[in-house]
Amino acid sequence: MYDVTSAAARLTDRLAQPIPTFGAYLPAGFPAPGLDIETLQMLSVAGADVLEIGLPHPHAPLDGPAITAANQRSLEHGTQIQHVFTTVRRAAETTQATVLVMTYWEPVRAHDPRRFARELADAGAAGALIPDLPPEAIAEWAVAARSAGLHNLQFTPRQATDTELSQVTAHASGWLYAPAVTGRTGYQGSIDIASLKAFTLRLKRLSDVPIVTGVGISTPELAEQVASHVAGVVVGSPIVRCLLRSPDSAGAVAAADTAALFAASIRPPALT
Repeated sequence: MYDVTSAAARLTDRLAQPIPTFGAYLPAGFPAPGLDIETLQMLSVAGADVLEIGLPHPHAPLDGPAITAANQRSLEHGTQIQHVFTTVRRAAETTQATVLVMTYWEPVRAHDPRRFARELADAGAAGALIPDLPPEAIAEWAVAARSAGLHNLQFTPRQATDTELSQVTAHASGWLYAPAVTGRTGYQGSIDIASLKAFTLRLKRLSDVPIVTGVGISTPELAEQVASHVAGVVVGSPIVRCLLRSPDSAGAVAAADTAALFAASIRPPALT
């Protein structure tokens, strides 16, 4: 294992705990500049161990209607990559949570992967998740992340073959993100828990990197059902919807209240 930043080390320590980690997702610049920081701070107080900050992208293949709309609003506010680094820095400095970035490959490639990783580490992030990282770029990003001391968080598609998963997990650190469903974010139907469990067992045969899940965790009840199979649960669309309905401080309060319900659902009562 390579040397990692203190933020990355904290993520490792948190995921090693017996109580599942709760992560909350929010795009930078949404619902408005400044209010994103306020919301992230409230999400941390509400119980988010991890704040996953999204880098808004106009063509995000994994995102459903809610997060797509949030990204669009953020972009309309003029959010650019440097604003994301600033949001990361302020969230890392003003909350107790570990801060990560979720982005797509194109803005990382355009910014230069080594520069992106270095600036992300300087801002206080623990790592980055790039769900559309192409196979030919896996090694390039791994080198960039390692050189900056970041965790190389990896998205593991449910439909991937063992050979494909082996290529992904070989470079992973921090966590493996195993989606609970095969659709886009914002899915609000039922979850095949047995299928998710089987997938996590596949991953555990290939890697000892902790597994977290997200995508389709639409209710606290579903979060409770999946929590025993993973080291962490990440929730995005239910939080984002609160701010789409009310893009103001009242929406931030509603988002935090929603996050608190999810956090409580995966923890023993004495810890809520």
